[in-house]
Amino acid sequence: MSVQAWLVRRKIRAAFRPKQSRSGSEEDRLRHFDRTLTAMEDRLPGAPADATVETVNDNGVRGDWIFVPGARDDRILLYSHGGGYVWGSPKNYHDLGARLSRALKARVFLLDYRLAPKHKCPAAVDDALAAYAFIRNAYPQAKIGLCGDSAGGGLALASTLLLKEAEQVQPVAVGLISPWLDVSGSGASIETNKHKEVMLEADGIAVAGKLYRGDMPADDPRCSPLFGDHDGMPPILAQVGSEEILLSDSVRLAEKVRAAGGEIQLDVWPKMHHVWHMSAGIVPEGKKAIEQMAAFFEQHWGNGK
Repeated sequence: MSVQAWLVRRKIRAAFRPKQSRSGSEEDRLRHFDRTLTAMEDRLPGAPADATVETVNDNGVRGDWIFVPGARDDRILLYSHGGGYVWGSPKNYHDLGARLSRALKARVFLLDYRLAPKHKCPAAVDDALAAYAFIRNAYPQAKIGLCGDSAGGGLALASTLLLKEAEQVQPVAVGLISPWLDVSGSGASIETNKHKEVMLEADGIAVAGKLYRGDMPADDPRCSPLFGDHDGMPPILAQVGSEEILLSDSVRLAEKVRAAGGEIQLDVWPKMHHVWHMSAGIVPEGKKAIEQMAAFFEQHWGNGK
């Protein structure tokens, strides 16, 4: 682990999991988490000077196109942001979106999906599928990949499952960053990593999961794609930190995909914090993970370098 990553981990823990908040009520800790996320928005880097950002609001499809010089129109990455299905927007992801555009040589569509608790599952999934159809219609010759972090990783995988079920053209590949794939919180790492995790807490995950799924069963693949049928899925890359409470989601997904005869690359990064790619401007491991994501998609675009 680099010195930069160590320092960022310390800052994240101090902000998201201070000692005084750990002894508070669940409501107090959730309120603190929400305040911290909101305060963090102003400190997130924006799009670089050479990036183009175009906002879309077309028949219910909302999001931001972001691309840098060299991005190809025949390569498109549909990206779903994280935030527990209750927070986040494309603006928060302009820096990461531009980095992905540069590394993948692709246009990136940052999806602005409807959030819980106002909009419960499957609203976000419906938005992702509508965006996928919108992109296919606008760029019929393009290869499309899906990607997302945390809750957005779950949304990307759930969307892929539904495209397969509907016998639609699937994405060429799927990239998952610290994905949240099981809103029931049944993974072993929820317990084994609870003291090592620097950002998320099990009770926060549980509450966000309930707000998102509403009356839907926790094992419904639309909200918990870990429990879907993974036969016939496109190639998947899952990147996750070794001390995340969501580690087991990626590990179990890899087991299920391989058991179904599918292709998945599981990369567990030692001691990396949740969605460390967002720290790529500071943390060298973030840059390396994005480079690895680009190399993975390069194998699957199928339209030359």
